[in-house]
Amino acid sequence: MNIITNQEINGKFLYYAFVAGSQQLLIHQEEINRINVFPVRDKDTGTNLASTIRAVIDTTRPDKSYKKTIGNIAEAALIGARGNSGIIFAQFLHGLNRVIKNKQKINFSEFAESVKKSIPFMYEAVANPIEGTMLTVIRDWSDFLSSKKESSSDFKKNILDSTEVLNKSLSETTSKLKDLKKYGFVDAGAKGFVVFIQGVINFIQNRNITPLAIEKMETISLLHSEEITDKQLTYRYCTEAILKNVQTNRHHIKPFLAKYGDSVVVAGSASTCRIHVHTNQPATLFDQLKEMGTITFQKVDDMQRQQDMAKKKKMEYCSSHRLNLRFSTGAD
Repeated sequence: MNIITNQEINGKFLYYAFVAGSQQLLIHQEEINRINVFPVRDKDTGTNLASTIRAVIDTTRPDKSYKKTIGNIAEAALIGARGNSGIIFAQFLHGLNRVIKNKQKINFSEFAESVKKSIPFMYEAVANPIEGTMLTVIRDWSDFLSSKKESSSDFKKNILDSTEVLNKSLSETTSKLKDLKKYGFVDAGAKGFVVFIQGVINFIQNRNITPLAIEKMETISLLHSEEITDKQLTYRYCTEAILKNVQTNRHHIKPFLAKYGDSVVVAGSASTCRIHVHTNQPATLFDQLKEMGTITFQKVDDMQRQQDMAKKKKMEYCSSHRLNLRFSTGAD
């Protein structure tokens, strides 16, 4: 099946490349959860990204048209997005869809340009953009691709060569954020994006869609780390919603949410707007959002309760382990 040349890609290539990247991310989600310490050490970035890309895999199908495929992927990601990192990634895909023309195939220069034009969409979605995160790594990757537009039209070579830039940018996140430097970790969201692109690169090198078609039908559980943190939570509830037919200026939503908490992300458009915020007043927030549009989805996770439950399980395990050890050694 001819879905890619060295100069052009079509919708089917994009689809299977996305599936390949997604499967790589699903495989590494537990590792990504483990290193998640920013902005909140709640160990769920891998799960959130997995949930986001899983929504795409489960609801989209390949199409020859590049524009139609990226449109379907972007819409599914936005609806299924979860968590800070998942919504930022969905907004990046939304940007790719918004800037690309209605074409069956695109060349490398067009792809690089679409990635570059998607960067502002990501930054505009975040109320307080922080460097040293997924935002920085995707932007550095975009800069590299843009630098190759004039000198090379070889899709495969340019994407493969971008690996070095991705890994360098990822490693630098540790020194850019004090929370990461404290633990010696890279940013979890950024790690998720790099792992995703590594899966895409593996597909470009092998060009074998058979295992992708089989594996994507398998059920892959969404893991969640039970590691705990003793860090005091400023805002207790991770709150998300989808707004349809937004009646107010979408750019007013970010400062409105910021009054209620932090980790504010607003993705999508006036027709479908996805929001994320950490707050102590989710009920009040939802009441206010009803005045702005139609809420078609809402979710509240009690991060304090999750933390307490994880701590309880950890203590019960340690207590049980000590008891078993006592009996095994014959202690009185």
